[in-house]
Amino acid sequence: MAAMPDLPFGSWPSPLSPAALTAATRMLDEVRVDGADTYWLESRPWEAGRVALVRHVGATGEVEDVVGEGVNVRSRVHEYGGGAYAVRSGVVVVATIPDLRVHVVEDGELRAITPEGGFRYGGLVLGDGFVLAVREDHSTDGEPVNTLVQLTLDGGNDDGGRVIWQGTDFVSRAALSEDGTEVAVVTWDHPNLPWDTTTLRRATLTDAGPLDWSVVAGDDEVSVGQPRFAPDGSLWFASDDSGWWNLKRHTGSGTQALHSVEADLMTPQWVLGMSDHAPLDDGRGLVHWWADEAGHLGVLDPRSGSITELDVDGVQFDHLQATGDEVAFRVGTLSELPVIVRGPVDGPWTPLRRSRDEGLDPAYASTAQPWTWTNSEGLEAHGVFLPPTSPDATGPEGELPPLLVLVHGGPTARTEAGLQLGRAFWTTRGFAVLDVNYSGSTGYGRDYRNRLRGQWGVVDNDDIVTGARSLAEAGLVDGARLAIRGGSAGGYAVLRALTTSDAFAAGTSYFGVADLEALASDTHKFESRYLDQMVGPYPEAKETYVDRSPIHHLDSVHGAVLLLQGGIDEVVPPAQAETMAAAMRAAGQEVDLVLYPDEGHGFRAASAIEDSLGRELAFYGRVFGFTPA
Repeated sequence: MAAMPDLPFGSWPSPLSPAALTAATRMLDEVRVDGADTYWLESRPWEAGRVALVRHVGATGEVEDVVGEGVNVRSRVHEYGGGAYAVRSGVVVVATIPDLRVHVVEDGELRAITPEGGFRYGGLVLGDGFVLAVREDHSTDGEPVNTLVQLTLDGGNDDGGRVIWQGTDFVSRAALSEDGTEVAVVTWDHPNLPWDTTTLRRATLTDAGPLDWSVVAGDDEVSVGQPRFAPDGSLWFASDDSGWWNLKRHTGSGTQALHSVEADLMTPQWVLGMSDHAPLDDGRGLVHWWADEAGHLGVLDPRSGSITELDVDGVQFDHLQATGDEVAFRVGTLSELPVIVRGPVDGPWTPLRRSRDEGLDPAYASTAQPWTWTNSEGLEAHGVFLPPTSPDATGPEGELPPLLVLVHGGPTARTEAGLQLGRAFWTTRGFAVLDVNYSGSTGYGRDYRNRLRGQWGVVDNDDIVTGARSLAEAGLVDGARLAIRGGSAGGYAVLRALTTSDAFAAGTSYFGVADLEALASDTHKFESRYLDQMVGPYPEAKETYVDRSPIHHLDSVHGAVLLLQGGIDEVVPPAQAETMAAAMRAAGQEVDLVLYPDEGHGFRAASAIEDSLGRELAFYGRVFGFTPA
């Protein structure tokens, strides 16, 4: 066997070109089951980012598109959407863009049941002859109005649907009992977000008049979420009143905790279609949680309060569904991209759809390793570390690899340990990667999330910088060649790190926040008071906003900057990147700005994804002095 050549880190040949990350690589989302059939959404970069609704036909094993070519199944409620389709007994309804209407799917064709105009719909749930939906009304001046509505399948919804809940700033995707007589919903008000303070309500669904809603759970500084009716009629939901998102059950005799464990069994409700637990016919429930930076899957038995972990190869589990004696979900491993599977509760499970038909050769897959360090305040922070890995090259003797720090968006989100081609793109080229779950990330309980209260741009920034330096101090990476990249809130972290420390030689911000004041005054309703929690109320805390805005500290920029921005981004408008770039150029700083006119908050089209990655790789090559393969 020939010896691997010594090549400069960053210049290694890789099987993952920018085009390879988009060609035939699907993003699988929102798994649903209907009898023997399994449904999911598929985002396809090669179709300009279109989201298709796909079905695995249980009787034949065939996989087929449910809606015709060109139909984009997406919701824009809260801008992030979710719950853009529902299925029940063979009936399928979808929300689509750009028309923002709800349709019944009939033989692959669409029949609209909502009017044209200023309404947006998401969080769809099907009953017998009707749909429950979160409706966002943009037809009036001021903030959009969010309500829960009931739509009839035969049309007649010219008024936008029958309102069955109103009066709160926000409402979640509803839960509907199997017989269609009981409904539950989570609501919240400004300045909260759904992981702060929420309320769970339940009512009997009637044909006439307003519903008589009763409060099931929720209190100040308690987040409840993801209500689901079990086959026996009880209502399951998650609550973090213990400090962790654990599961509870509401019955005719009140509410009881189903277990007690110091782990989160729910993800934050960014979108309206999430499903992190699935009640089973036998009274148990399929659940997942995180420990040691990895996801775990198990079965919860309410009778004993115990969770039995299932022996399965996987570190990422989500979109849990159950029907009869079978379950379906999405699973990712350390060496395989997410796959949708289905089968008996205890397995074995049959793969129905892979994110990519041709997987990455395991020889190129860097194994994600838990990495924990202590920040400047003496608090533990977490992430996953991936060393450079390739069977085709090794770095020069005595030389350490450059480090690329990845910062997830949100910031109330998390990164997972499972294989991601976006990380493998860098590790196969000779980069080490640290993917940071900084303070404020989820999966570590409420206290860890709340570290970011009033401290956005401070404690997370410290976690990121100390995390990068901890790897250099451990002798795993070259401390003189550190780079950082992130999108949205992660992009803000990039710019913040470059203006507050000298740790990084280069940074790439994807649609990142440069001016917190501009974000506070020019963003969508869902996040319009987000900064009240993370920075302070505006304009009372104006001085803090200015102090933490990278655009006001250009004289402190350390390192080169690449700004990549969507032209129709309504979450972080392009003016932020344009203003930042102009100010940096005027200050004589090294900056490149690339604007993608047809992209929003998150690039979807293959052309934009490929071009941005190619530019980013060339950017690091220029800064670190290597020639990309």
